Amino acid sequence: MGQNRIKFCKRGLWLFLLPFTLNTAFGQVPLLEKTIRIPRQNTTLYEALNLISQKADCFFIYDSENVKSDKRVKLYADNQSLKKVLDNILLNTGLEYKVLGKHILICKTKQDEYLVNKAQPIVSHDDTIKNIVIRGHIYDKQNKTAIPFATIGIMEENIGTITNNDGFFTLKIPVSLIGTSLVVSHLGYMSQHIPIRLLNRQQVDFFLDRRIISIQEVIIRYIDPDLIIKKAIEQRKMNNAIDPAYLTTFYREGVQKNNKYISYSEAVFKVYKSPYDVSEHYDQVKLLKSRKIQASNPRDTVYLKLKAGVQSALQLDIVKCIPGFLDLTPPPEYTYTYSDLVSYNAKDAYAITFVQNADLKKALYSGTVYIEKEGFAILGADFEINPEFLDLAAEDLVLKKSPRLIVKLEKIKYSVSFMPFNGRYYLQHVRCDLQVKTRLRHHLTSETFNTFLELATCNIDTVHVVKFPKQEIMKPNVIFSDRPFNSYDAFWDDFNVITPETKLSEALSKILGKIEEKVNQQR
Repeated sequence: MGQNRIKFCKRGLWLFLLPFTLNTAFGQVPLLEKTIRIPRQNTTLYEALNLISQKADCFFIYDSENVKSDKRVKLYADNQSLKKVLDNILLNTGLEYKVLGKHILICKTKQDEYLVNKAQPIVSHDDTIKNIVIRGHIYDKQNKTAIPFATIGIMEENIGTITNNDGFFTLKIPVSLIGTSLVVSHLGYMSQHIPIRLLNRQQVDFFLDRRIISIQEVIIRYIDPDLIIKKAIEQRKMNNAIDPAYLTTFYREGVQKNNKYISYSEAVFKVYKSPYDVSEHYDQVKLLKSRKIQASNPRDTVYLKLKAGVQSALQLDIVKCIPGFLDLTPPPEYTYTYSDLVSYNAKDAYAITFVQNADLKKALYSGTVYIEKEGFAILGADFEINPEFLDLAAEDLVLKKSPRLIVKLEKIKYSVSFMPFNGRYYLQHVRCDLQVKTRLRHHLTSETFNTFLELATCNIDTVHVVKFPKQEIMKPNVIFSDRPFNSYDAFWDDFNVITPETKLSEALSKILGKIEEKVNQQR
């Protein structure tokens, strides 16, 4: 994998899965022989393929290194075959088309045979190859912007990962599951289901359509947001885990000083997750693998330490650790508003916004919680500490190591989501971003620290779940060991992880370069 790794920011395989209407006149005519009509127009190749896919009831897959989607083309079809229309806009005799069902692969003529027109996929006979590796980006189809924190995985097997802030992902799937479908979903978008046999050994880009709830789905009546919150809490016994489960999770955290990374850590844990109605203190964590890179001046850690760690991530399980904005015990501290009906991972959900009551002068939250329309399951939340009272929250979030240090908390935001498995919801993803500004007493200059922690559940196991032996349990606030940052993919073996963002990868490369330079000088 190391030598064949593709630089995802320079090339990719564009996958268009577009809505279509059934044209019964096509009958059983082979796909490339179907005829279509399109008015004459000048447009981009991307938009041309988009329009053709709607007219011909098909999907396109192609490598952006061979087919430039931003190129301007002249599109016109007057009852012409699909192949003829494609030939006219591509103008490249070095390309050919291969068809599998309704999917058309546009590839180089001499490309090796690829999972096309075959009932079974081509898989290496090397028994040591156990996984299919799929890489790609998730984009908003309307504006082509990256979608962070999108979910990618196999729902029935509960294997998956999420996209990073660049909308990029890497997913490892056992070869035995090549006959299943990959599901891509995110808040506010239509989910996509793609046969994995089409994606094997490929880098693919998905463009998600936004989902707008039709007026027929919205009942015009008053919706009591307080009642929805109350029902969501009451329905936890029906919606959330009543038995313990094993969660295989990937965790990462990083610290920037003045926009330069000084620390980055990541690990894979096996978490014994106790039922929703049992204290989080009964959860257990077993470290499977971890590594850390440190490039900070020791003075930084003396001056400032931010509270983080897997314990902080697990405490963001808002179903188990009920936060104030889900607690309706009198006296009420929040005001709730029904803001919208949204699509949340293919489910209709109430979006309930909340703010602390104006008469309260303490550090509470504001944000939005998403609650399933039918079963009132808590699907997720995005929230932050009220910016007006951040100073009051600093002592709970920052550990000062120097009395000479003045710390000002500038931002802290959270994101939490849950995933369904066997009729119950489990913690899927948490993210916390925190920014502080520090200044030494009697100094004029200040420094800005940004830190984040992120945890994603990549697998759930509910069979024969028992507590870990005492000697295997890890202290949840002590997690990382120092290990070299070389050969990123190989290090994690079969584990699914969150791929570092482009800027983060570049920053880590620079840190590694400096570390290696120092080591060579010491020799």
